[in-house]
Amino acid sequence: MDDPGMPESKREVAVEMLEREASSSPDPHVRGYSLSLLGAEKDASKKSLFLTSLRDTDKGVRGQAARALAGLGEDAVPDLVSLLRNHDWRIRYRAAEALGMSGSANAAAALIQALTDEKDHVRYMAAKSLGLLGARSAVTPLVSRLSDENEYVRRMAALSLGMIGGEEAERGIRRALAEVPAGPERDILKEVLDKKRLG
Repeated sequence: MDDPGMPESKREVAVEMLEREASSSPDPHVRGYSLSLLGAEKDASKKSLFLTSLRDTDKGVRGQAARALAGLGEDAVPDLVSLLRNHDWRIRYRAAEALGMSGSANAAAALIQALTDEKDHVRYMAAKSLGLLGARSAVTPLVSRLSDENEYVRRMAALSLGMIGGEEAERGIRRALAEVPAGPERDILKEVLDKKRLG
């Protein structure tokens, strides 16, 4: 694909073939690999294909579609924010993942809302993505997730607070640490503080 010596006509044929394979190959590995190659081009004209692929029956293909959308940056953010309200939690999960990988500061508000999603997988990914974005506006909402009903959401909230840092994040971690019994969850809270990832 990224071959400067390839004639434009051949390149167009190759792109068309990849689009066809990405959308209709019976092999999920072929669909995923085709999306990977197309995503590397960061071509916003392929956004519709990537969005459709978020609904693929295969988990790996959906993940590749999320990465391809993240690569489009701001061009994909409005669509991904809208998908955070989709009825299918798997699509909401991948949308949250792509927003975190996009690096867009414009994604933070929608991801903060997703921290209260009914599905724990979505809350987990929203917490992770807010950490990746380093969104300071997410500190208070992430602190509230330290008491989430799901252990993995609580752990990710702690790790993301460590990534974001600051006094408020540290206070939240310390409060949670005082209430959590010995175990893996407590170890993560201590590790975040001990590594001085806060501040």
